[in-house]
Amino acid sequence: MRVEIPKQRAWSQDLLDRAVEFHGHGGPFMVVGLRMGLAALRRLDAKGWFDLRCRVSLRWKPPDSCVIDGIQSSTGCTMGKHNIEVGEGDGIAAEFTSADMHLRITLRREVLERIRRTLAEEREAPVKDLMAELIAAPDLDLFEFS
Repeated sequence: MRVEIPKQRAWSQDLLDRAVEFHGHGGPFMVVGLRMGLAALRRLDAKGWFDLRCRVSLRWKPPDSCVIDGIQSSTGCTMGKHNIEVGEGDGIAAEFTSADMHLRITLRREVLERIRRTLAEEREAPVKDLMAELIAAPDLDLFEFS
């Protein structure tokens, strides 16, 4: 018998630390993935791990694809369990399904462009500042929900 302990639904330093350990480093796209996953868990009232499926659409190469590791870390949807799929797309979006409920979360275009501009500067301080802003921002400042 499998006993499911629900994934945490709120941001914490521990969540970020575990995601960095899994991914190998921190970055704004991984933070976006963490935030997307947390929002999906809350809005769908999902436990994570096994009662949630995800389909991510993005440019399937780094740094954009770092979103995938953030979603895996926050939701428990993993490539190994086959409850996360990735498709090539423009922008960054994730469709989450739990029971008979569906949620699409799309990163706002202006946020995506700001992340790309900041990463193009290749300076550590602005990237860390941007990560802090992404962590603190309200969901609706980052994402569109449908």
